[in-house]
This record gives sequence, C-alpha cells and structure tokens, in this order.
Amino acid sequence: MSDASNAASSSTSSNVTSSITRDRAGEAPGRQSYSNGRGAPKRGQRRPFNGQSSFAKKKPLRPSEDSAIALFKDVVSPEAKGAASQSSPLSELEIAAKIKELSVKDMDALEKLQVFQTSISPHLDKFCGQLPKHLLLSSTQFLDRMCDEIVERGYTGHGVELSQLYSSLGKADLDVRNQLVLNVCRALIFDKRDSAGRGALLNELTGLWQHISQLRRRSQEHLPLKFVFPSFQDVRQDIAEGKATNTHLDPTTRALAALFLQFSPDQARDIMPGLLATLAVLSDSRLVKKGTHIMMNPLLSVVAVALGGREAVTESYISGVFDDRVRFPSAKLSEIQSYVTQQWPHAAKMIHKRSGSSSSFTTLHSQLRSAYLARDQTSVNSIWEDFKSRLDRKPELAMQLHNNAEFLDFWVFVWCASRRPKHLQETFDLMQRLRIHPTLKTYTGMMHGWKTCKDTDRIDALWKKLAGSGQKLDAHIWTERISSLIEAGKPQAGLEALAEMLALWKQAVQKNAPHTAVQPTIEAVNAVFKGIIQVDRKAAFEVLEWASREQIQPNIRTYNILIRHSFRDDSPDEVQSLLKVMSQQGIEPDAATFTIILEEVIGRMGTASAADQVEAVQLVFQDIQSAGLRPNLETYGKMLYAVSSLANGTDEAIAAVLTHMRADDFKITPHMVTILIERALRRDPPDMTTIDALLIEHGFSHVSQGDQTLWERVMSANAITGNTERAMAVFNDLHKAGRPVTSLPCLTDLLWALLSGEKRDEARHVVDVVLDYKTKDGDWDGDSKDGRYWKHHFWFLAEEGGLLEGREVPDVLRANLRG
Repeated sequence: MSDASNAASSSTSSNVTSSITRDRAGEAPGRQSYSNGRGAPKRGQRRPFNGQSSFAKKKPLRPSEDSAIALFKDVVSPEAKGAASQSSPLSELEIAAKIKELSVKDMDALEKLQVFQTSISPHLDKFCGQLPKHLLLSSTQFLDRMCDEIVERGYTGHGVELSQLYSSLGKADLDVRNQLVLNVCRALIFDKRDSAGRGALLNELTGLWQHISQLRRRSQEHLPLKFVFPSFQDVRQDIAEGKATNTHLDPTTRALAALFLQFSPDQARDIMPGLLATLAVLSDSRLVKKGTHIMMNPLLSVVAVALGGREAVTESYISGVFDDRVRFPSAKLSEIQSYVTQQWPHAAKMIHKRSGSSSSFTTLHSQLRSAYLARDQTSVNSIWEDFKSRLDRKPELAMQLHNNAEFLDFWVFVWCASRRPKHLQETFDLMQRLRIHPTLKTYTGMMHGWKTCKDTDRIDALWKKLAGSGQKLDAHIWTERISSLIEAGKPQAGLEALAEMLALWKQAVQKNAPHTAVQPTIEAVNAVFKGIIQVDRKAAFEVLEWASREQIQPNIRTYNILIRHSFRDDSPDEVQSLLKVMSQQGIEPDAATFTIILEEVIGRMGTASAADQVEAVQLVFQDIQSAGLRPNLETYGKMLYAVSSLANGTDEAIAAVLTHMRADDFKITPHMVTILIERALRRDPPDMTTIDALLIEHGFSHVSQGDQTLWERVMSANAITGNTERAMAVFNDLHKAGRPVTSLPCLTDLLWALLSGEKRDEARHVVDVVLDYKTKDGDWDGDSKDGRYWKHHFWFLAEEGGLLEGREVPDVLRANLRG
C-alpha cells in the first residue's frame, strides 16, 4: 500500500468504525405507500424530494461527530476545494469571444484546430466537464466546422486529436467518429502513399478505433489509447437478448451494435459505414502491412464473434448502411461504398477465418457457465477434463486460446468461487505452459470468485501482492476490491479502500502524472453506497454528495439501488420522485429499474384480488410515464416475466402489462409468448387451449414465424398434454426447416409421450434425427462430445425403450449407458 493510502486509512479507522456501528435514531413518522391495509394501491400525498445531489435524506438521524464521511475529509484537502473554486484566467465571455474570433479568421482548418487546442481548450478544461450551454454550443459548432472541412479536403493525421477534443467537451457522438474513420479509409484506398505514409494512416485508423472503444467509459477517461471492447460472452449475450428488440434495425446491424454496449443499438448504427470500410481495408493485402492485423486484432476478433461466421453482409446490406443518414461528402461516400462492395468477399473470408478460431471453445464456455450456475460440480469437472483432452489431442487449439483468454479467465473465477485451489493452480500451470500471462481481468475474476464464497483472506493477500508489484491497477479491480470488502461485512475497510483510491489519484494529479493512478468511478462509489445504505443511510448519502463534489455523477445503477432501498425502507412514495430526477438528469432506466418496481409492488400484494393487482400495475406505469420515461421491448419482457412468475399473478395483471405495451406501439415478441406459454404449462392441469389461443392471437401459425425456443416449447406443451400428433408435426416442421429440436428437456417430454402412447416408430425417428444432427460428418470428437449432453435422461430413456439398437453412437454415450 502507498504512504498516502496508509495515512488516510490510519487517521480515520476509528472514526469509520464508530460511525458504522453507532445507534440509529427512532423511526421516522408514518409514510404513504403503494398499498393500503387491504392490499390495494393507494396514491398518497407525495412529499417534497429534497437533498443535495438530488438525493433525499428523509430519516432524521442523531448527529454524530464520527460520521463515516469523515474518512473523506482527510483526502479531500482544503487546497483542492480552493483550487476548484478559483476563477478561470479567462471569463466565459472572453472564451466565447475567442472562439467566435477564431471561427471567422482566414486560416486553414488545421491551423485553426491547432490554435483551438493550445489557446482555448485549456480554458474549457477548467470547467471540469460542466461547460455553460453557450460555450458548449459554440465549441461544438466550431469543431463540427473543422471536422467538415478536414473531411472535405481529405486532411489526415489529426483524426484522433479531433475525436479527443470532442470528448473533452463531453461529446461522444458516433456520427462524428464515423466521418473521421471514413476519411482515413478513403485516403488509404485512393491516395497514393509510400509505405511510411500508409503505415501512418493505419496507425491513425487504429487510434481512432481505440478511442471509439473507450468512449462513454468513465474508467477510460484520461488513459492512453487502447482497445476496450466487451468480452466475447457479453457480445453473444447482448445479441441473444436483442433478437426480440430493436426490430426496426437490420439483424446484422443489431449484432454489430453489440461491440458498442455503451451506446444504444440505434446510436451504434452511426458507426456502421466506418466499420464496414475498415474491415474492407484490413482485408486488402495491397493496403495493409503484416503487423496491422496484430494491431487491430481486438477489433477483428470481436467482429468475428458478433457475425458468428454468418454470410450476413450482403451487397444490399452494404447499400442500406451507406444510404442511412451518413454525414460525409456524397461523391466520396459513393466511391467508398463501391470499394467496400467489391472488396467484401475478401473481408468475409478474413472474418470467417477468425470466427472459426474464436468459436472452437464457445460451446464449452457456454456449458461451463450453465454448469456453474446450476452448481453442478460434477459437470464442471467433466467439462474441465474434456477441455484438457481436446488440447492434448489437438495441440493447434492452444493457439486459439490466445484469442480466447476470457475462457481461461472464467475457469479461474469458477475455481476460486468453488474453493478449488488445486484446480486453480492447475489452470495457472496450463496458462504458463501456453505462455498466456494472467491479466488484471484474470485477477479481477479471482477476486470476484473469492467474493462469491466470502474468502476475504485470499482477497486481501492477492490485493497486497498486486499493490506491492508496482503494476498499475484499473477501475474494475478497484471496484471489485471495494465491493468484496463491503459484501463481506467490512464497511469500514470498503470505505478505506475508496479513500485510498482517491488519495492515490489526487497524489498522481499533483505530480502531473494522472496516468499512473485510477480516478474513482461511480461504480466504485456504488459498491460502497449499496453496502453502507443498509447500515447507515446518512453516511451513504454523504458518500454520494462527496462523489458529486468530485464530479462523479450517479448512473442508473445508483438509482436502482435507491429505488430498491426506498421500497425496503417502506418508502415507495419516493420512487416517482427518483424517476423524475432521473429524467431531469438524462439517465435512462434499464430493465432492472422496472423489474425492481414491479417485483416490489406486485410482490407486496399478497393475496390481493385481480382488480388490486391491475391497479398496482397501473400505478407503476403512471409513475414511469409521469417521470417522462418510456420502457422498451426488453423492459416489457422483464415486466411480463415478473408478473407471470408470481404465484398469485392474475390474467388481468398480465393483460394490463400487454395493454400498456401495445399503447406504446410495441408488438408482442416470441420471447414474450414463450413466457406466457410457460405460465399456462404451470397450471394444473396444463392449459393447451390457452396456448393455442396465444399462438393464434399473436400470429404464430408456423415454425417460420417466431424463434426456436418458442416452437420447442410449443412442441413440448403438446406432448405434455397428450397431443403427440401435433407435437410430432412441430418436430418434423423444425427438422425440415433445418432447425431440429436440440433442447433435451423438450425432447424428453416428447419421447415420454410417444413411448407412453406405444408410438415406437415415431420415437425412434426422433432419436435418429437428434443423433444424426449431433454426430453429422462423423465429428464425434467435436463440441457434441460434452459429457453433460450425453448424460441427459433423454438418452437413458431412449436406451430403455430400445431405440438405440442397431445405431452407431458416440463412445462417450455408450460408456455412460453401460456405466
């Protein structure tokens, strides 16, 4: 630990302890709530929502000289506050005059940009991101004019610099970056440059994509350029969850939008022309040197994961992307579009090659995640042995792990979370043998695993080792450290860790070396806030007030914590005020926001009548709408699931959610219909009539309409209710469509029904189709060899029914059946 952090911790340790454990004041006066004595919602008198930083402190607590926030008084020095309050050398009017004067000067755009960067931008920095509106507008308009002129004249070499200037004003718009990317790509394609000139352009293109990946990531502010794309797993999950949303977007655009999770899919579409042009350029051996693919590997790898090897980028798709609201000179844009269309077969080949290498361990990764979530340690061990066996049989797979380090990182997490130190050491030995070095992400996963099993001693030991190594830590591992301490019931230590993070940052800033430390982020603050608010509400809000003074603003997670706490603190009447503040501050709710509200409101209804449940749903929607917010399709799916999962959830409450969804011009998705089918199947007896009505009502009459999950559940539902003829019809339709049923639980339902009805020929047909699909091309050593898959009850049922006789089956299945 540093001297600064030790000093901060030692000087406040006793204060924090006494603050966290002090007696609380008596209960506050009675409050209005969402429900009255009989369970019906009641809209009570709303109290004013006061408090600094827009956060309410409603419970009067006994004053204490040992407030937990005293911890920060030692690190937020009076000098720092004084410096923040000093006036800038130039007044607002003087800065505005300088911008206006520079705008009309008869100078080249690059000269103007140089003057702005050296003579004006430093004065704007004094506002710490809180520019007055007139300065923000004039500065942005100036940069827009410079950007347009640079692109029009084809100037290169200044794209990253201009992108960073926009960021200094708080502007993360992707359409601007798209202009800059297209400008560099056009120069690479059409300008005659020597090797050094092309190398400079490729470096600029790389820098632009690095900066784009860092946009809207607070942890990346003030850090050197680097790629910060989501993990492969996060990309796949976002694509899977987004299939039912943003239906106005092309599926390929929606998939590629997963590269930019910090933006909405609709915002991400603005960068698509630049992305396609970049991929085309990188696939052109006439333009790129050998080292370029190494430099751009993070971008190429994540694109390969998003596209998944599909032939999704067609000529018509390219045409649609370049015709879609692109801010770029039309003649030049047309030239780039023609080049991308002509070059794309080479780009597709490059992506497909990478997709093949990145997907080898995809199934194992998914299986491991499922086995871990199911707490199935036997399967986890089986997957580990299978993984090692593959590496032994096919040594070339080892190279692919260098592009799939997250797979090994997840193993590290699993072993830590399940307290398996021997397997953890085995994993590190494997990494060493393959020359894959642990990263901060690896160590963060270790801490997260030990946090899961509350092994704080190991967390402390690892942290001391990392802090003493001299390695620069990042915001993620700091947040994990703080969260680990808070969740382990050590609020004092969590506060001290946040104080240390701040102390090191301020120390680095004073030394003019901010790159050597990490600025505290809202996620680190949230980790403290979530834990402290359960113990000391006053101290928790003081932490948020301190964060606001440090220009660390709350995000949606902060508000979700507040909303849930308001319910649990018996103050649901404050939720509407919180939603209004969110709207005023431009913070969009996420699925968790509405799920929290619905779960808390409906979950409190007890045995309330259908009318009371509907009234509660209506009240929630009124609060959401009065706050100026609008849920999206994904949110409605979460809300529908929350209501349908309640033991006492009524048809009327379901209908109320669907009515509001339709009023927002959203159509029900296959995922939502699947939720309602599951609900009908939970009835005793299962209600097939309702399921049929759902399919008719929402236009799902054939497997060509809707997704795989929906129709697999429809097949299962028919099997469960005894209609094997219709179940087989769905099974065969999916098979003919090239989408055979793969869900073993659904297949088991079907096989049970067929065998019970003495329909052995159809049962054998089902087993044959599944075996043929899973063992096609004789690749029994591939992903289908997973032990869990071949140990499923479906295969034992098939064996008992004599349905595997005369069939050639994988050795692993034969061994399981004999064992």
